[in-house]
Amino acid sequence: MRLSVFTVSLAFLAVHLAIAAWVPLFDDEAYYALWARDLALGYYDHPPMIAYMIRMGTDLFGESALGIRLFPVIGFVASGYLVGEMARRMSGGAVGLAVLATTLYNLGLLVFALGSFATPDAPSTLFWVAALWAAIRATNTPPDTRSATLWWVCTGLLIGFGGLSKFTNAFLAFGLLAYLIATPKGRAYLPTRLPWMAVAAAMLPLLPYLVWNLQHDWLGLERQGARLVASGFSIRYLGEYAALLLLAPTPLVAWFAFRALKAPPEGSALLVWSAVPLLLYFAYHATHAPVQANWIVPLQALFAILAAFGLARAQSPRLWTKATLAVALSMSVGLVATALNPVAPIGTADNPPNQTRGWSATQDAITELLEEKGATWIATTDYARTGSLALRFPQVRVWSVAQLQRYGFRVAFPTELCTAPGLLIERARRSETTSETAPSLFETVEATHEAIRTQAGVTLMRYHLTPVSGVKSPDLCPN
Repeated sequence: MRLSVFTVSLAFLAVHLAIAAWVPLFDDEAYYALWARDLALGYYDHPPMIAYMIRMGTDLFGESALGIRLFPVIGFVASGYLVGEMARRMSGGAVGLAVLATTLYNLGLLVFALGSFATPDAPSTLFWVAALWAAIRATNTPPDTRSATLWWVCTGLLIGFGGLSKFTNAFLAFGLLAYLIATPKGRAYLPTRLPWMAVAAAMLPLLPYLVWNLQHDWLGLERQGARLVASGFSIRYLGEYAALLLLAPTPLVAWFAFRALKAPPEGSALLVWSAVPLLLYFAYHATHAPVQANWIVPLQALFAILAAFGLARAQSPRLWTKATLAVALSMSVGLVATALNPVAPIGTADNPPNQTRGWSATQDAITELLEEKGATWIATTDYARTGSLALRFPQVRVWSVAQLQRYGFRVAFPTELCTAPGLLIERARRSETTSETAPSLFETVEATHEAIRTQAGVTLMRYHLTPVSGVKSPDLCPN
């Protein structure tokens, strides 16, 4: 069968769905799944799009790993399909180049690693790439036609939906503005009403989220805006950022993408300018704090498309294409297979793969203590435990008694739990033998028990299990 962008996308969809169904949920995914139980217009940590995507999947398949991850997986695969469509349009309809771009995109370290899981990066990347795809159509349509209006409005709406996914997507709007100002083709649209229609369309999806922030003292915007504040200076993070840009798409893909910039393919100016503001912001961020790897996922579309053109122009293109695909495949599949291997953990850090390991004995210990003490609910003090335990113990009510600003989306704290016996579950530091926070949170505190989560003899996490009752917080239990 001849490969096409569609068949390549279907193949990666099958791979990611298999991983999604097989790997237990990470802590962050469980926390987002908790959002999906009580949909809201906004949340403390992120805009709400990931909760909406998860809810669509859980309505179909329940709160299973596949149900929670289904639409985020589809989002990543759809973005890869659109990468191929953009490459095809830029190459004048060359199917081979489009297939190569989609394949390179899907084999990137970040895309392959994140493509099976439910994180805000899934909708963020989908709407970033979709907005670029629509913008290319918009800027190649005569401005005095009806279809031009539709494409510009579509671009704006997709940017707005991206803003409902992650604040990172706001930089795409600045990138498209830079393109309109910096290029002759872009400047031809400035005197028209079309860019303004796109701005208006982008604001429409964001209005409910802005209203939510207004009603909640700008909680979400204030939290994310704090990242813009610089503190200190370090060139170490700049080096890490540069290495990340080279490694994330895999090294040969990055190399051929940069080579393509020497003679940029026709129609690539919009793609390049769209990435400039985000690249510059991350360079600024790297002067005082590290740039997290997942932040640059939307930029992988640019690398894949440019690399496809770069490979097409290389000497011995078939040889270099095979080498590039081989390196990308071995690095990405090797990384994921190593991290998710079911036999032994890689290190002892509290990383996402390790968060899925060794739960059987720990769950048994928690269940036994709940029954022994007659505890009717589980109390937590951090979001990771709240989400993870809520999904692992669906028959028991799980509530956080700290960091209350994170849980405004939930219904009111059940009043009967104010005096009911509960079990406080916390991550334990190595130096602690008892819960140091329980006395400040509860009227009655019993002796702390310990549970240790292990795999293959490796200790992954220690927990304090403390029987408690009498919630002290006036925010949860007013007198």
